[in-house]
Amino acid sequence: MTRMKSVNESPDSSDLVVDLPKLQRNPGVPAEVASEWKPDLLETTHSSATLIQVKISLEAVSERITAIGTATLHWTAQCRRCLEATSGCTSIDINEIFEEGASEGETFELPLGEKLDLKPMLAEQVLLNLPLAALCSESCTGPKDTEFFTKSLPSNTEQNPQEFKDPRWSALDQLKFTDD
Repeated sequence: MTRMKSVNESPDSSDLVVDLPKLQRNPGVPAEVASEWKPDLLETTHSSATLIQVKISLEAVSERITAIGTATLHWTAQCRRCLEATSGCTSIDINEIFEEGASEGETFELPLGEKLDLKPMLAEQVLLNLPLAALCSESCTGPKDTEFFTKSLPSNTEQNPQEFKDPRWSALDQLKFTDD
């Protein structure tokens, strides 16, 4: 499940809104954008973006605006083995085109107004690059046996099966099934 909610309009992300007429008046002259953005809620089911550092060169070429550069995505997630919190960084190569009559999934729509907001393009890149199943380390062995009751009942002992039941599943003991 992927979701994107409203993004934080903090002053640190104002550099990600570019003056479009100024850029189009100087075709072939790149405009450098370097900024940090702390998105409010940009997350997948198991990970979320905490900070995006961006260095992009924007250039007006014919009827298009090209955006070429890099973004460093800082994220937090839950380790898929031990379920502890983990974090990391991912480098994202940006190579996008803004144009009128954009092709779905290939280019971004050039806005009609005087401002080009780079945040929707960056949000899409972030969602595509957030880890789906993060690991805290390659050597992570997962949870301790006693933490999640992963032991199975030994067949050669006379231990009580109740000792191996996970109490979090006790509500299921009350379920009664009929043959209907």
